[in-house]
Amino acid sequence: MSKALLVNIELMEKMAQLTSNVADYCYQCGTCTASCPFNILKPDTLNPRKIVRRALLGLPYDDGSLWLCSTCGLCEVKCPWSIRIPEVVRGYRQLASESRKIPQKLEEILWMIYEDGTAFPGSSIERTVWTEGLKIKDASREKVKVLLYIGCAVSFDKRLQKIAKSLVNILSKVGVDFGILGREEKCCGDVVYNIGEDAFLEELATQNIERFNKTGAEVIIAISPHSAHMFKRIYPKYGLKIPSQHYIEFIADLIEKDKIRLEKPVDGLVTIHDPCYLGRYLKIYDEPRKILSSIPGLEIIEMKDNKENAVCCGSGGGRHFLEVHGERLSHYRVMEAAETGAKIMVAPCPFCIQNFEDSVKVKRLDINVKDIIELVNLSVS
Repeated sequence: MSKALLVNIELMEKMAQLTSNVADYCYQCGTCTASCPFNILKPDTLNPRKIVRRALLGLPYDDGSLWLCSTCGLCEVKCPWSIRIPEVVRGYRQLASESRKIPQKLEEILWMIYEDGTAFPGSSIERTVWTEGLKIKDASREKVKVLLYIGCAVSFDKRLQKIAKSLVNILSKVGVDFGILGREEKCCGDVVYNIGEDAFLEELATQNIERFNKTGAEVIIAISPHSAHMFKRIYPKYGLKIPSQHYIEFIADLIEKDKIRLEKPVDGLVTIHDPCYLGRYLKIYDEPRKILSSIPGLEIIEMKDNKENAVCCGSGGGRHFLEVHGERLSHYRVMEAAETGAKIMVAPCPFCIQNFEDSVKVKRLDINVKDIIELVNLSVS
């Protein structure tokens, strides 16, 4: 005789509260599980259908696979009812955080952010090393119209710093009044949010908003889609009033207004990866393609899975900080890129670039991984 499962009414009500009842319309068709990218690599690795079902029934979910989810949102796109399944995952993670049952590595990341404001190896005094020789306003000391939020990954990773330098060069050329917080910049809290540590997130967001307000900025421009998502969708809950954009939106607008002129040819066949948090979360699909189409010499060829159907690189939802063994989603994705025949793979997300460059080396592919702004910088007159 099978063991009976006892419904926990208190847990059921708690999950309903944490997820705003998003799972109520689920009829267990299993489309979410069938479409989960992690099941591409290894079937039955992650079971979103089971997670949603247990939330509806008020049953605990403490399976280790809870932390495999990259919150990419592909399951939501495929769901007939567009149920926000990542919200259910995050609800269970909130419960895990409350009971201190999160992976040790993520616990360490939380302490790093608390103690020094970054989720990456480094310290606040190193945040501005990449700016040496560049004339950039210190927004913590003087007013600016545009606050450029660099982010932890870009601040400390030498490869990713090229993205920031390209963007700074373009903004400077067209006379945008911008600045950065430098050593005063702190983690946006994306990983804190996805771990489910809401009390700490409120503290972090409140402190960041106070810093942002002091700059006098009229708009915040983020390099990472994860930061842009936090500032657009999450921070307003904590009082952020300053409008925010991903840099692609800002640059696309400048190109449309003819303030940025792309005249130098950049010859090559390019394919576009749509990062989860830029695409499925922020619905930014057209702007990257319009920017690339404006660069003379470039020819765009789409991957089989593109736009809202794009396959995740595997780094979202805190996965970037956890060890991954064997085949990775980024391996799968770069092979998709290679099938197009493109020599350039555009990925406007720092996490995606790190993953794809590693995978290109592992798979020994003849593909250059670039951020869109790096190509814009090559073409700007």
